[in-house]
Amino acid sequence: MKTEDIDWKIYHMITAKGETEISCLTRECGMEEDIVIDSIKRLEKSCLISIKEENVRVLSLNEMLLKNQIINTVTKNDSPVIIENGIIKENPNYKR
Repeated sequence: MKTEDIDWKIYHMITAKGETEISCLTRECGMEEDIVIDSIKRLEKSCLISIKEENVRVLSLNEMLLKNQIINTVTKNDSPVIIENGIIKENPNYKR
């Protein structure tokens, strides 16, 4: 199974359950723990979920945008969107 498919499956399991424990996800998806943890790390890096101790949860749209903006500001990466004066805009300097 491709990593994108694994991530998609894990993400949808988290959205269906709300906040859940990593061990519960591992048990229910039938995959090895290291595969699930790698997927969770990728989802967190993509600003889709939050990990707190042994629990994971899906971020709200506002949390996703804010977290993405903070990461891009701190790391100096270009983002396809910017937030100016509380308004989400397309970044004119974004290089595709």
